[in-house]
Amino acid sequence: MKSVLSVIAARSKKYFIPLLLLSILLGVIGWFAPAGKESPTVKAEATILLGNYENEYINNSEVIASLLRNETTFYSYLPDVDIDLEQLLISAEPPKKLNLVLTASSEQEAVASLSELVTAFLEMDQYHYQEKDEIISDSINQLQGNPVPAELVVEQQRFLYELKTKQLNQQPAVLVKDVTAEKGDGRVVSQQDRALMGIMIGIMLSCLWILYPLFLKSESD
Repeated sequence: MKSVLSVIAARSKKYFIPLLLLSILLGVIGWFAPAGKESPTVKAEATILLGNYENEYINNSEVIASLLRNETTFYSYLPDVDIDLEQLLISAEPPKKLNLVLTASSEQEAVASLSELVTAFLEMDQYHYQEKDEIISDSINQLQGNPVPAELVVEQQRFLYELKTKQLNQQPAVLVKDVTAEKGDGRVVSQQDRALMGIMIGIMLSCLWILYPLFLKSESD
């Protein structure tokens, strides 16, 4: 034990000045090193609960998420939306939730752009929902307006009941999490912190240099 302590003490005394200068030098480098300032970013988020009207594309979160990630199909569904698709993250929560996250340089831009997208999606969804609802309504009106033989009355009523139940169970997409913005972390490490980090690195390297012979000795043993 004494030999170990004596080696540490001897090396500490021998290399004290160079190692002290190393720590100071690294601290100075940290102080004057460029900070690499980041531009603050803002993320706007929203969640849509998809509709239920037997549309295999728009009513399935995984399918519509995949379609909207592709630029061609995105603009085929939402042709009037002007948005940077590279800054848009679309994720699905099967079977019905669609999560949208848009990154922008300002809160106003993020919220406005994502709100435009959400509004366009809901309008598109409403169009397809009403289209399906009108088809069912026309079928109901035709059945109710056409008399049938007595032996088919029960079948007609059963079919009418099924159509009305389907129409009642249909629903369009709704916004379940309104568009909200969350600011990113644009903080920069201060000069003092960078200098302190440099000094700490210097102290760590100094300790390793002082203890290095002990590691060599333990390996040789």
